[in-house]
Amino acid sequence: MPSDRPVDFVPDKAEAGDGFGSPGETLWVGTTSFPEAGMVHTLRVTASGTVSQPAQIHQGVAGVNGASAAGDHFGTALAAANTAPNSVGTASTMLPAVGVPGEDIGTATDAGIVQTFSLLGAPGDSDHWIEAGNARGLPGTPGASQRVGSHLDATGTHLWIGMPYGPAERGAVHALPWTNAMGGTGDTVLTHEPGLNGLPLTGKAFGMAIRRPEAVRARTDDPDAAGESVPLDLVRRDGVPRRGRLICR
Repeated sequence: MPSDRPVDFVPDKAEAGDGFGSPGETLWVGTTSFPEAGMVHTLRVTASGTVSQPAQIHQGVAGVNGASAAGDHFGTALAAANTAPNSVGTASTMLPAVGVPGEDIGTATDAGIVQTFSLLGAPGDSDHWIEAGNARGLPGTPGASQRVGSHLDATGTHLWIGMPYGPAERGAVHALPWTNAMGGTGDTVLTHEPGLNGLPLTGKAFGMAIRRPEAVRARTDDPDAAGESVPLDLVRRDGVPRRGRLICR
């Protein structure tokens, strides 16, 4: 993501902390400002290189859940996937996820959430809210300083959410099927954490980075690869990679 806005097609002026997401964006409601509430700009690049901006996404947009608040940092992490790469993209297959790690949930300050949308159509038409313990299937309960939404990745079948700050003692990574992430319930959520699935019971802040080797990225993005096993690197805070196997589903 660029560190500041490019030129003509993105409105407003550059500010310190902006990016695309722009988690450092100050939003205004009337005469009230909300510093570092954050927002996301979606850009469309045609085959000829023409660039346009289909949408700005933030919690002040009509139909989008939540309300902009200082320090939400909407857009800290972004992930996007095409769940049907062999077909023409639609509102139900072109899906971004936006991390909002500064979101307070009840009395849990900076518990954090993830919101999912469509890259096509108005943001409020397809907005879904993911927090620990709600119907989307992300394990746990909201806790202070968990900062859910700080670490994201996506494949064509799953949205991967790193939770290095708890509630699991050593951190965890959870893979939500896109069917869950976009409003469904009941599909199996995959969990990786130290002490499970052959990973050693050691280290801290597991899930601070989620990285798929580029050589297998195309296979994990392809629904036709169901049943294949590919490597996945889950990196701890101390920089030690823990390579496992991901089964395409």
